[in-house]
This record gives sequence, structure tokens and C-alpha cells, in this order.
Amino acid sequence: MTKTAQLRVYSPSATPSIDPVPGFVRDFGMLSDHDEHDLTAEWDGKVVVCPSHLRLRVLESTVAFANAFTGLGASIIPERAARIAMDELRRYHADNPGHRSHVLTAAWHVPIRWFTLFEPADRGLYEGPNGPRIRFRAGLADAMNRLLRGTRILEASGVFRGPVDDMTHLYEWLEPFPEGSMVELDYGGVAELFDPADVVLDDTCELINESLDALAEGDMVRAGECYGKVVSRWAPAFSVTFSN
Repeated sequence: MTKTAQLRVYSPSATPSIDPVPGFVRDFGMLSDHDEHDLTAEWDGKVVVCPSHLRLRVLESTVAFANAFTGLGASIIPERAARIAMDELRRYHADNPGHRSHVLTAAWHVPIRWFTLFEPADRGLYEGPNGPRIRFRAGLADAMNRLLRGTRILEASGVFRGPVDDMTHLYEWLEPFPEGSMVELDYGGVAELFDPADVVLDDTCELINESLDALAEGDMVRAGECYGKVVSRWAPAFSVTFSN
């Protein structure tokens, strides 16, 4: 089973999920029988909701993957499936103009840019089915301000165009969510790729923040050392990601 981490947005005004997963994805064997449910949490004294909207997410990811790998993807996403997904996605948006994806999913790793949304104090541990897992939670406004700061630091360096673009896209995804929302990074099953003791002691967020601070101060050596530690720690997970 694929190990995944998720970045979620919980909103005080989210629309609950009601639509089933598109039938064509099961017909083509593109999704397991695992069902996701809406999640709730308490934030600032209020109950906030992260709707799974799995139907929307499956349609969006199918279309995006087919478009990204037009030649190669033809053998992975059948042309008929991609066409059906595009038609269903258009209908979905027309029927549900207020719905948008509240969840980003990453297989076998946690994208480095996600850590820029948080500070070490946002970190918490919880017990998963196979050992400890890590979860970060922060208010939407704080998370976006941190992301924006990190983006500007990298942009000012003039040598990190790719990460800057990725972080800009992440900011654009977060921007439409309403005030009072909460952002959560959950290692999920990705935590199981590490020894439980390493999960408990994981300081990736600290290292990313320290690397950005050093970069802002012009200390390229310290910035490189901190980032290098992160890359070394996550190298086995990244290797699994790209081998798939």
C-alpha cells in the first residue's frame, strides 16, 4: 500500500462531501476500495471541517496527470478515462461552484515546501496504527505569511527558481480559503518509513526554518548545511518516490 502524507485545510464554512467516487476510476482500476471521510477538528474554540471531496480530487488528479504526461501518460491513464474525467470535472464544477479541494496528497514523502508553513512549536505527535506520527497545525494567516516570507527569501537569492514557483502555487492554492481556517500537515503513513525513535526526534521543520533564516542573513554555508541534513534524512523516502 502506498504511504502518503497530506496537507489539509480545515474551514469553519466547508461544504460536507456528498458525492461518490467516479465510477470510471474503479472500472479502470485507478483507485482502491479505501474510502476517505470528512475530518473535523477544534481550532480557536470552533469546530472546523476538512471535507474529503474525494470525487473532485480524483477527477482533478486524473486530468492533471493525463495532461502532464500526454505521451507517456497515454499508457498509464487511458485516453478514454482522461476524456471521461475531463467531462465529469466540467460538470462537477458547474453543479458545485463552491467546492474546492481541501487536501493535497504526496506519496512516499513530505514535500519540503510544506514545512515552510509551520514553526517547530506547531508540531505534535500522535499514535498511528503502526507507531508514532507527526502532525503540524497552524492558523491559515500565519501559515501563509510564513510561506510568503520563505518565497521572498528564496526569490531574493536568485538561484532557486523551481522551489519559488512551487511555493507560489501553494500560496495560490491556500489564498481562497476563508479567514479562521486551519492548515494541517500530517505525515500519515510516510512516518512508517522511519524508525519510531527517528519520528519522535524529527526536526525537519526546525532545519528548514534555520536554513531560510541563514539564507536571509546571507550565510550560504549554514543554509546549505541545514538543508543538506534534511536531504540526507529524506533521501531514502525520495528514492522510493521517484522510483515509482
